Amino acid sequence: MKKITLFIFILSLCIIHAGSAMGENAKYNITVNKATNCVIVYKCDEKGSYVPFKAMICSVGANNSTPAGVFNTKAKYVWRPLFGNVYGQYATRINGNILFHSVYYSKPSPDTLKTAEYNKLGTAASMGCVRLTAADAKWIYDNCPIGTQVKIINNGTDPLPRPQAVKLGQNATYKNWDPTDPNPNNPWKNEGVKFTYQQLYKSIKAEDKLTPYKLAEVIRQGVTAYDTANNPIDYTLAYNISPVAKGKYEVKYHAEDILGNSAEITGYVIIE
Repeated sequence: MKKITLFIFILSLCIIHAGSAMGENAKYNITVNKATNCVIVYKCDEKGSYVPFKAMICSVGANNSTPAGVFNTKAKYVWRPLFGNVYGQYATRINGNILFHSVYYSKPSPDTLKTAEYNKLGTAASMGCVRLTAADAKWIYDNCPIGTQVKIINNGTDPLPRPQAVKLGQNATYKNWDPTDPNPNNPWKNEGVKFTYQQLYKSIKAEDKLTPYKLAEVIRQGVTAYDTANNPIDYTLAYNISPVAKGKYEVKYHAEDILGNSAEITGYVIIE
């Protein structure tokens, strides 16, 4: 009996915190920070408290066109016509004409993404709506029922670090697709992190007595990592080499991009 009473008490706390949200709606609430262009999803924990759960990069309205306040979501749309004869994917209505939705497309088709607008994620760029990556817009669409509380604030700080969005530069293979879109036809799913290199076998003379910095510089020479969208990215090295002890040593090169894709290659250093 005590366990049942405790469960009811925890559930009631979640419902109270969720405003007008009821039942499953109380599982999450959402805060949009206009100052940081960041969305924080809060989850109701086993104690009935809302704790930071997930951060999303976003673009709020330019010229302060996203209204501050507390709202409850009203409706959902897989595709929604927007101002300017464009379309948003996985839209959730916050209030009036203000919605969560993906960066816009010229048609209700996922291969017509407006690339320049996608690259503005993290800055105030919309006409008032809260733009997200396709993956984040779909997460809200799938996990936050109608009635979910949305608080829009402007305070400059967030409880979780804001994620980055991959840039679709001139080397991007599929500029008009959102790389995060879970659509099974998304051609980005066949892409990933990759390395290019001139030579993975490096030769060093023991008599040169290279410093750790110089050794790493030689190991990195001619090796470049690229993210899923073909932007150069940093990578890490793993090795245990004494630059004055002759022998053959293994080197691991590892890179991971902000989409969570990764790659690793192996090279060798010969100390002569």
